[in-house]
Amino acid sequence: MLVLGALLVLVLAAVVVGLVVTRARRRRHDAATSALAERLRRDAHRDALTGLLNREGFLHAVTGSGGAVAVVDLALLGQVNDTLGHARGEVFVRLATERLVGVRLPVLHGAAPVAARLEGDTFAVLLPGVDGHEAHLAAEDLRERLLAAYLVEGVRFEPPVVVGVAADGPWLADVPQGPERTAALLRRADVALAATRDGGDPVRCYEPSMGERAARRLRLIRGFSAAVERRDVRVDFQPVVSLGERTVVGVEALARWDHPELGLLLPDEFVPVLEATGQIAELTSFVLDESLAAARRWLDRGMRLSVAVNVSVGNLGTPGFPDEVATLLATHRVPAELLTLELTESGVSSEREVALPVLRRLHALGCHLAVDDFGTGQSSLAHLRRLPVDQVKIDKSFVLGMGTEYGDVAVVRAIVEMGHTLGLTVVAEGVEQAAVRVALAEMGCDVAQGYLVSRPLPARCFDTWLDSLDVLPGEPGAAPGPRTLIA
Repeated sequence: MLVLGALLVLVLAAVVVGLVVTRARRRRHDAATSALAERLRRDAHRDALTGLLNREGFLHAVTGSGGAVAVVDLALLGQVNDTLGHARGEVFVRLATERLVGVRLPVLHGAAPVAARLEGDTFAVLLPGVDGHEAHLAAEDLRERLLAAYLVEGVRFEPPVVVGVAADGPWLADVPQGPERTAALLRRADVALAATRDGGDPVRCYEPSMGERAARRLRLIRGFSAAVERRDVRVDFQPVVSLGERTVVGVEALARWDHPELGLLLPDEFVPVLEATGQIAELTSFVLDESLAAARRWLDRGMRLSVAVNVSVGNLGTPGFPDEVATLLATHRVPAELLTLELTESGVSSEREVALPVLRRLHALGCHLAVDDFGTGQSSLAHLRRLPVDQVKIDKSFVLGMGTEYGDVAVVRAIVEMGHTLGLTVVAEGVEQAAVRVALAEMGCDVAQGYLVSRPLPARCFDTWLDSLDVLPGEPGAAPGPRTLIA
């Protein structure tokens, strides 16, 4: 019995020890699991490259009332990546982060800003306890401290920093505190940031009118493809005339959007939106198709008119674009020399290395290439020599200036002479006065377009206008010759 009792005691002791050990292991396991979960939560709210909060972390970390949110875009990462590679781009982002977290803003009275990396080289910063005016001052100070050049691998980069700001106010009264309110501030700061890209002040504070513009842009983005299918988007034609013979030698194709709610929209409003969202290729394809169809109709009537179509830098970044042009030319049976593709001077200057191979292929097809808005960008004589272009179009701001007291006659004459030195055809845009037309002809400018000749016209109206002109006789038995201006 004694032995049996002793064995029972040992068994009970072993069970107790086992329970103690098991509980200890469970506590250690639970602690480890809890620590792992906490680390995963922390990592989920942190940017892996910089250690800053990410967007989700920013929304949950900022829970207090009052203050403002600033969204800062250094707008330089793409340039660093293209120049030095993505690894050096990460170096640049870390340098920017160090500078950002080291900023001390006097208007915050010692309060520390909360920073997050949203994406790329775009950051969000909480500015606690400030009103709208103070937020703007803080954002300007923040921008000044980030503007200094960055040295990456011995290469100097200067960031064109822009900042959008949204401050707490009555418009947030119905939004509860916490992530929802921070998200509302962040959305409006993003809208203000987008407004900086429209020009003007590089630091913008959110205004309700900006929200209206953002909503308008969103409607354009979502409605464009359907508008093309419904034929709400159309192509108007503005005639181009020779200044010597005063005959109509071609047209420029200009897109118009008859929006059912917003009214008639011009390219200045919707083209930048389409470029930003990658829809510009659809617009270019539509305009090319309509323009070449019109050129074919005119050819069938015995009129050999060239058509000029504006091309975005985004089109030139697509290697298949020359093949699309060749297919459309063949489909409509239009000689390639009757198609002129117009490229903005600033666009070609900034993307020359990407655009040049595509430009050469287009030129090899027989298409003419023109540099549009010449004089407003950064082209030079040496730059133009390297481009396979056939025309320069003098920006209308200079042509309009010829008829004012300030006068841009010397600038226009210099462009005409430079263009002719390179063997290029020179086109003057924005001709609205007879005296300006005469002056351009005396300078030797080749062709012109503008309201003095005609405003852009829908296709049917253009044909009617064309039929109203004098017709020069052709060769015996041939179709009538080109149209010439009556006055």
